[in-house]
Amino acid sequence: MTPIGVVLFDLGNVIAHIDFDSFWRSLNLSDLEKRTPFKDKYKEFTKAYETGLLLTSEYLQKLYSLFNQQYTLSELKWAVESIIEDPVEGMDKLVQEVSANCQTALVSNTNELHYSLSKSKIASLQHLGKHYCSYILQVMKPAYGFYDAIVKDLKCDPSTMLFVDDLQENIDGAVAAGMCGVRFESVQQLKIVLKSYNIVS
Repeated sequence: MTPIGVVLFDLGNVIAHIDFDSFWRSLNLSDLEKRTPFKDKYKEFTKAYETGLLLTSEYLQKLYSLFNQQYTLSELKWAVESIIEDPVEGMDKLVQEVSANCQTALVSNTNELHYSLSKSKIASLQHLGKHYCSYILQVMKPAYGFYDAIVKDLKCDPSTMLFVDDLQENIDGAVAAGMCGVRFESVQQLKIVLKSYNIVS
């Protein structure tokens, strides 16, 4: 087994709980029928924002127009930010332990609003030496370019990197790029995997 020198942690539903439906609830659009006229464009705009193709101001303005000016820009910003929930219990301690033993980084499909909020709300992020965000890299997991950008920046053999994510498609992308991958299910499950690589005791 190749020794692991770098552990790469996803943010959403690995380090922090994410509730995508919170956006809709915040706008009183919990009913699927009510959100249907907006959901495709919302998805399109959000993907563009998370790929760095829209500035925050542009993204909020598009949402403002999409929802027919029913909500203020502040209300829309609050709704967008509301999907970032509390840290996953036990992950802060585990991230600290891993970071003490090897290089670590954040690897997230995210946007400026979510990233800024997470930095102030999620203590674990301060222990991660590098932060790779899709909106900065202008490419999203599971595209090969996301993983390639990390390999080129860290100048490490990808086989020495362990990619931790909650989505199998992102793990598959990491493995295709030559990395090791583990799909996150629970803190305890991840600890067992990290122990098998001699990263934590």
